[in-house]
Amino acid sequence: MSFGILTSAIKSDYLKAIGLVLSLRVSNPGVPVAIVCPKNIRHLVEPYFSHIIDEDPNFKGFEHKINLDKYSPFNETLFLDSDILVFRNVKPFLETWGDKPYSACGHYAIDGFSSFGLDIKKVLQLLHKDKFVKIEGVGHGYFHKPGCTDFFDSAREVTRNYRYYAGDAKYADEDAVSIVMTKMDYITAPWGEFFSRYFNAKSGTMQMNAVKGVCKFIHLDTGELYSPCTMHFARDEAAFAYTWQLYKLYKHFNIPTKGLFRFALVGYYKRDIKLKLHQCKKKLQNLF
Repeated sequence: MSFGILTSAIKSDYLKAIGLVLSLRVSNPGVPVAIVCPKNIRHLVEPYFSHIIDEDPNFKGFEHKINLDKYSPFNETLFLDSDILVFRNVKPFLETWGDKPYSACGHYAIDGFSSFGLDIKKVLQLLHKDKFVKIEGVGHGYFHKPGCTDFFDSAREVTRNYRYYAGDAKYADEDAVSIVMTKMDYITAPWGEFFSRYFNAKSGTMQMNAVKGVCKFIHLDTGELYSPCTMHFARDEAAFAYTWQLYKLYKHFNIPTKGLFRFALVGYYKRDIKLKLHQCKKKLQNLF
Protein backbone atom coordinates (compact mmCIF):
# COMPACT_ATOMS: atom_id res chain seq x y z
CA MET A 1 0.00 0.00 0.00
CA SER A 2 1.23 3.47 -0.78
CA PHE A 3 0.31 5.84 2.10
CA GLY A 4 -1.42 5.39 5.42
CA ILE A 5 -1.51 6.55 9.01
CA LEU A 6 -0.37 4.39 11.93
CA THR A 7 -1.02 4.72 15.65
CA SER A 8 -0.67 2.51 18.72
CA ALA A 9 -2.67 1.94 21.88
CA ILE A 10 -2.97 -0.14 25.02
CA LYS A 11 -6.09 -0.76 27.10
CA SER A 12 -5.73 2.46 29.10
CA ASP A 13 -5.74 4.71 26.04
CA TYR A 14 -7.67 2.92 23.30
CA LEU A 15 -10.51 5.49 23.63
CA LYS A 16 -8.02 8.13 22.52
CA ALA A 17 -7.00 6.03 19.51
CA ILE A 18 -10.64 5.75 18.44
CA GLY A 19 -10.93 9.53 18.76
CA LEU A 20 -7.89 9.96 16.53
CA VAL A 21 -9.29 7.74 13.78
CA LEU A 22 -12.68 9.48 13.96
CA SER A 23 -11.03 12.88 13.56
CA LEU A 24 -9.20 11.46 10.54
CA ARG A 25 -12.51 10.35 9.02
CA VAL A 26 -13.54 14.01 9.10
CA SER A 27 -10.29 15.63 7.97
CA ASN A 28 -8.66 12.89 5.85
CA PRO A 29 -11.48 10.73 4.43
CA GLY A 30 -10.36 7.63 2.58
CA VAL A 31 -6.88 7.49 4.14
CA PRO A 32 -6.30 4.01 5.63
CA VAL A 33 -5.46 3.98 9.35
CA ALA A 34 -3.70 1.10 11.12
CA ILE A 35 -3.25 0.46 14.83
CA VAL A 36 -0.67 -1.53 16.77
CA CYS A 37 -2.19 -2.94 19.95
CA PRO A 38 -2.13 -5.92 22.33
CA LYS A 39 -4.45 -8.79 21.50
CA ASN A 40 -6.67 -8.09 24.53
CA ILE A 41 -8.05 -4.89 22.98
CA ARG A 42 -8.21 -6.02 19.34
CA HIS A 43 -12.00 -6.53 19.61
CA LEU A 44 -12.43 -3.01 21.05
CA VAL A 45 -10.69 -1.19 18.19
CA GLU A 46 -11.32 -3.52 15.23
CA PRO A 47 -14.52 -1.78 14.02
CA TYR A 48 -12.72 1.52 13.49
CA PHE A 49 -9.38 0.74 11.84
CA SER A 50 -8.51 -0.60 8.40
CA HIS A 51 -5.62 -2.67 9.79
CA ILE A 52 -5.13 -4.22 13.24
CA ILE A 53 -1.55 -5.24 14.00
CA ASP A 54 -0.76 -7.33 17.07
CA GLU A 55 2.07 -5.83 19.09
CA ASP A 56 5.20 -7.92 19.51
CA PRO A 57 5.36 -9.16 23.14
CA ASN A 58 9.17 -8.99 22.97
CA PHE A 59 9.01 -5.19 22.95
CA LYS A 60 8.19 -3.22 26.07
CA GLY A 61 6.77 0.30 26.41
CA PHE A 62 8.57 2.85 24.26
CA GLU A 63 10.43 0.12 22.38
CA HIS A 64 7.42 -0.40 20.12
CA LYS A 65 8.03 3.02 18.59
CA ILE A 66 11.54 2.21 17.42
CA ASN A 67 10.10 -0.81 15.58
CA LEU A 68 7.40 1.04 13.65
CA ASP A 69 8.99 0.07 10.34
CA LYS A 70 8.31 -3.58 11.19
CA TYR A 71 4.70 -2.86 12.14
CA SER A 72 3.55 -0.56 9.35
CA PRO A 73 1.68 -2.11 6.40
CA PHE A 74 2.29 1.04 4.30
CA ASN A 75 5.13 2.14 2.00
CA GLU A 76 4.76 5.69 3.31
CA THR A 77 3.67 6.03 6.91
CA LEU A 78 2.68 8.94 9.11
CA PHE A 79 2.80 7.75 12.71
CA LEU A 80 0.67 9.70 15.20
CA ASP A 81 0.35 9.20 18.94
CA SER A 82 -3.14 8.14 19.99
CA ASP A 83 -3.71 11.38 21.96
CA ILE A 84 -3.68 13.54 18.83
CA LEU A 85 -6.63 15.00 16.93
CA VAL A 86 -6.31 15.91 13.24
CA PHE A 87 -8.17 18.87 11.74
CA ARG A 88 -6.71 19.30 8.25
CA ASN A 89 -5.49 17.24 5.30
CA VAL A 90 -2.04 15.94 6.28
CA LYS A 91 -0.65 15.36 2.77
CA PRO A 92 0.09 19.01 1.82
CA PHE A 93 2.20 19.31 4.98
CA LEU A 94 4.08 16.07 4.37
CA GLU A 95 4.86 17.12 0.80
CA THR A 96 6.91 20.04 2.19
CA TRP A 97 9.03 17.71 4.34
CA GLY A 98 11.10 16.39 1.44
CA ASP A 99 12.00 12.78 0.69
CA LYS A 100 14.16 11.91 3.70
CA PRO A 101 13.61 8.33 4.92
CA TYR A 102 12.48 9.67 8.29
CA SER A 103 11.12 13.11 9.23
CA ALA A 104 9.66 14.80 12.29
CA CYS A 105 9.12 18.37 13.38
CA GLY A 106 11.42 19.64 16.09
CA HIS A 107 14.08 22.16 16.94
CA TYR A 108 17.79 22.26 17.74
CA ALA A 109 19.64 22.52 21.04
CA ILE A 110 23.30 22.82 22.01
CA ASP A 111 23.00 22.05 25.72
CA GLY A 112 20.52 21.38 28.52
CA PHE A 113 18.57 18.23 29.21
CA SER A 114 15.60 16.48 27.66
CA SER A 115 12.49 15.98 29.77
CA PHE A 116 13.75 12.42 30.40
CA GLY A 117 17.15 13.60 31.66
CA LEU A 118 19.29 13.12 28.54
CA ASP A 119 22.39 15.35 28.75
CA ILE A 120 22.41 17.03 25.33
CA LYS A 121 25.91 18.50 25.59
CA LYS A 122 27.41 15.10 26.43
CA VAL A 123 25.63 13.45 23.49
CA LEU A 124 26.95 16.13 21.12
CA GLN A 125 30.49 15.55 22.38
CA LEU A 126 30.07 11.82 21.96
CA LEU A 127 28.72 12.16 18.40
CA HIS A 128 31.10 15.00 17.46
CA LYS A 129 28.16 17.17 16.37
CA ASP A 130 27.49 20.85 17.02
CA LYS A 131 23.68 20.79 17.37
CA PHE A 132 21.19 18.28 18.70
CA VAL A 133 17.86 17.46 17.02
CA LYS A 134 15.20 17.69 19.72
CA ILE A 135 11.77 16.22 18.91
CA GLU A 136 10.42 15.51 22.39
CA GLY A 137 6.67 15.80 22.79
CA VAL A 138 5.83 15.97 19.08
CA GLY A 139 4.21 12.52 18.96
CA HIS A 140 4.67 11.91 15.24
CA GLY A 141 7.06 10.62 12.60
CA TYR A 142 6.91 10.22 8.80
CA PHE A 143 8.90 7.45 7.17
CA HIS A 144 9.34 5.69 3.85
CA LYS A 145 10.13 2.04 3.16
CA PRO A 146 12.61 0.60 2.43
CA GLY A 147 14.84 3.62 2.96
CA CYS A 148 13.89 3.98 6.63
CA THR A 149 15.37 0.58 7.58
CA ASP A 150 18.84 1.98 8.26
CA PHE A 151 17.32 4.71 10.41
CA PHE A 152 15.28 2.32 12.54
CA ASP A 153 18.19 -0.16 12.75
CA SER A 154 20.27 2.68 14.17
CA ALA A 155 17.49 3.55 16.63
CA ARG A 156 17.42 -0.07 17.76
CA GLU A 157 21.21 -0.02 18.21
CA VAL A 158 20.93 3.14 20.33
CA THR A 159 18.22 1.44 22.39
CA ARG A 160 20.34 -1.65 23.00
CA ASN A 161 23.28 0.53 24.10
CA TYR A 162 21.32 3.36 25.67
CA ARG A 163 23.54 3.77 28.73
CA TYR A 164 26.48 4.45 26.43
CA TYR A 165 24.64 7.39 24.90
CA ALA A 166 22.51 8.55 27.82
CA GLY A 167 24.14 7.38 31.05
CA ASP A 168 21.54 7.04 33.79
CA ALA A 169 18.83 8.99 31.93
CA LYS A 170 15.47 7.28 31.65
CA TYR A 171 14.94 5.60 28.28
CA ALA A 172 12.57 7.36 25.87
CA ASP A 173 11.96 6.53 22.21
CA GLU A 174 11.89 10.22 21.29
CA ASP A 175 15.35 10.74 22.77
CA ALA A 176 16.62 7.64 20.96
CA VAL A 177 15.19 8.99 17.69
CA SER A 178 16.67 12.43 18.41
CA ILE A 179 20.09 10.84 18.91
CA VAL A 180 19.81 9.02 15.58
CA MET A 181 18.59 12.10 13.69
CA THR A 182 21.56 14.00 15.12
CA LYS A 183 23.97 11.16 14.36
CA MET A 184 22.75 10.81 10.75
CA ASP A 185 22.54 14.59 10.13
CA TYR A 186 18.78 14.55 9.51
CA ILE A 187 17.26 18.01 9.54
CA THR A 188 13.93 18.62 11.24
CA ALA A 189 10.76 19.04 9.21
CA PRO A 190 9.27 22.56 9.04
CA TRP A 191 6.70 23.24 11.75
CA GLY A 192 4.44 25.45 9.63
CA GLU A 193 0.95 24.88 11.02
CA PHE A 194 1.33 21.12 11.28
CA PHE A 195 1.61 20.72 15.05
CA SER A 196 0.18 22.36 18.18
CA ARG A 197 -0.50 21.90 21.87
CA TYR A 198 -3.51 23.24 23.75
CA PHE A 199 -1.39 25.60 25.84
CA ASN A 200 -0.13 27.32 22.64
CA ALA A 201 -3.43 29.26 22.52
CA LYS A 202 -3.88 32.68 24.05
CA SER A 203 -6.56 32.46 26.75
CA GLY A 204 -10.10 32.85 25.39
CA THR A 205 -9.15 32.47 21.71
CA MET A 206 -9.47 28.71 21.19
CA GLN A 207 -12.07 27.64 18.61
CA MET A 208 -12.17 23.88 18.20
CA ASN A 209 -14.67 21.46 16.70
CA ALA A 210 -13.22 18.13 15.59
CA VAL A 211 -16.54 17.11 14.00
CA LYS A 212 -16.21 20.01 11.57
CA GLY A 213 -12.44 19.83 11.23
CA VAL A 214 -12.02 23.25 12.83
CA CYS A 215 -9.21 24.37 15.11
CA LYS A 216 -7.93 27.93 15.28
CA PHE A 217 -6.60 30.26 17.93
CA ILE A 218 -4.33 33.23 18.54
CA HIS A 219 -0.87 31.84 19.17
CA LEU A 220 0.47 32.81 22.56
CA ASP A 221 4.02 33.34 21.28
CA THR A 222 3.40 35.12 17.96
CA GLY A 223 0.03 36.83 18.50
CA GLU A 224 -1.06 35.56 15.08
CA LEU A 225 -4.04 33.44 14.04
CA TYR A 226 -2.99 29.80 13.94
CA SER A 227 -4.91 26.95 12.27
CA PRO A 228 -3.03 23.75 13.09
CA CYS A 229 -3.32 20.47 11.26
CA THR A 230 -2.91 18.49 14.49
CA MET A 231 -3.19 19.03 18.22
CA HIS A 232 -1.37 16.82 20.70
CA PHE A 233 -3.00 16.40 24.10
CA ALA A 234 0.10 14.90 25.68
CA ARG A 235 0.48 14.05 29.36
CA ASP A 236 -3.22 14.48 30.17
CA GLU A 237 -3.20 18.08 29.00
CA ALA A 238 -6.54 19.92 28.88
CA ALA A 239 -8.37 16.75 29.91
CA PHE A 240 -11.89 18.20 29.82
CA ALA A 241 -11.47 20.14 26.56
CA TYR A 242 -9.98 17.05 24.93
CA THR A 243 -12.71 14.76 26.24
CA TRP A 244 -15.39 17.15 25.00
CA GLN A 245 -13.96 16.81 21.47
CA LEU A 246 -13.88 13.02 21.83
CA TYR A 247 -17.49 13.06 23.05
CA LYS A 248 -18.63 15.08 20.02
CA LEU A 249 -16.81 12.76 17.63
CA TYR A 250 -18.27 9.66 19.28
CA LYS A 251 -21.80 11.08 19.16
CA HIS A 252 -21.39 12.20 15.55
CA PHE A 253 -20.43 8.67 14.46
CA ASN A 254 -23.01 6.99 16.75
CA ILE A 255 -20.44 5.31 18.98
CA PRO A 256 -21.18 4.62 22.68
CA THR A 257 -19.53 7.19 24.93
CA LYS A 258 -19.26 4.97 27.99
CA GLY A 259 -16.05 5.60 29.91
CA LEU A 260 -15.16 8.92 28.29
CA PHE A 261 -15.88 11.21 31.23
CA ARG A 262 -14.24 8.90 33.72
CA PHE A 263 -11.21 9.17 31.44
CA ALA A 264 -11.45 12.97 31.66
CA LEU A 265 -11.64 12.96 35.46
CA VAL A 266 -8.67 10.63 35.74
CA GLY A 267 -6.68 12.83 33.36
CA TYR A 268 -7.64 15.96 35.27
CA TYR A 269 -6.60 14.38 38.56
CA LYS A 270 -3.30 13.10 37.18
CA ARG A 271 -2.29 16.49 35.82
CA ASP A 272 -4.13 19.49 37.25
CA ILE A 273 -5.16 18.42 40.75
CA LYS A 274 -1.77 16.85 41.50
CA LEU A 275 -0.09 20.02 40.22
CA LYS A 276 -2.27 22.22 42.43
CA LEU A 277 -1.64 19.98 45.46
CA HIS A 278 2.08 20.22 44.81
CA GLN A 279 1.86 24.03 44.54
CA CYS A 280 -0.09 24.24 47.81
CA LYS A 281 2.48 22.01 49.51
CA LYS A 282 5.31 24.27 48.34
CA LYS A 283 3.49 27.36 49.62
CA LEU A 284 2.93 25.75 53.03
CA GLN A 285 6.60 24.74 53.19
CA ASN A 286 7.60 28.33 52.45
CA LEU A 287 5.28 29.64 55.18
CA PHE A 288 6.60 27.31 57.84
